[in-house]
Amino acid sequence: MNEMKELRTKDNFCLIFHSDSREILGQLKYKADLVVTSPPYADSRKNHYDSIHPDAFAEWFFSFHTAIWNILKADGNFVLNIKDKIVNGVRHRFVWDTITKLADSGWMCIDDYIWHKPNPMPGYWPTRLRDGWEYCFHLSKIVRPFINQDAVKIPVGDWVKTRLQNLGEDDTKRHNSSNNSGFGRNISNWSEKKQVLPYNVLTVPLVGKNKGHPAVFPLEIPNFFINLLSRHKSLIIDPFGGSGTTAVSALNLGRDCILIDTNFNYCEIAYHRLLAETSPLLTDVYFVDEKNIIIASRNNDLISEDIYNFREEFLLTA
Repeated sequence: MNEMKELRTKDNFCLIFHSDSREILGQLKYKADLVVTSPPYADSRKNHYDSIHPDAFAEWFFSFHTAIWNILKADGNFVLNIKDKIVNGVRHRFVWDTITKLADSGWMCIDDYIWHKPNPMPGYWPTRLRDGWEYCFHLSKIVRPFINQDAVKIPVGDWVKTRLQNLGEDDTKRHNSSNNSGFGRNISNWSEKKQVLPYNVLTVPLVGKNKGHPAVFPLEIPNFFINLLSRHKSLIIDPFGGSGTTAVSALNLGRDCILIDTNFNYCEIAYHRLLAETSPLLTDVYFVDEKNIIIASRNNDLISEDIYNFREEFLLTA
């Protein structure tokens, strides 16, 4: 649990930093329980982002990894959403180049989730079909980071009744994993189950409203990972904050949040969105500029002492 006391007047707390996450993450006193982020698309819309060519993406993103590693708790989790891209008619490998670089530097790839989008953009390509999915990689520093599977379990489907009517002798025995991981299964144990683990394929439609950002995360994506990979009252960080979806999710799920973006307009959009979509009775929201000065807050009667307390409480150098 993070004891953020100096400026906390409500249950949960969000700081929005207009900054480069490679710089501000190294100044923070608090460690994150979970980092959830979706960095800019490779070769994205140039009127919204500085374009990053797929050939340069892995090296560019790798420049953030040390700051993310250092801010994450030992048992913390890192969820990275990346959309790949077709270049000259061929699917570019920059996504896997990025994950390989991270793995070679110590990150454990615990799982890769697929975000299935049932309403992808229409179009026609002579050699391929429509893209209807994106990757969400679950990374950590250790093989067994914190996870709360109970928080995302779903009701058992009707197929279980049929399957359990035809149990063979082998189905009533425990089958251990062939790689000696210590995991195993016994199908007969399902007879008493009311809930089961979901698939690692998340079917979530694209967001209809733009909200001032070209690629708004659906709330269901951070909701799922925040429930699965963090405790109540823990600290969530998004180093590419965008329109603030991660922060909206974190605050509404009873977590604290730090949001970072180099684009002032996106920080402003996120700030006003948080004011509109989170509870004024339960959450504090602060907007911090490049000089680490609070320039706006849900509590508008800030004084200079509050600003000093903010720096003293959150930053290594006040």
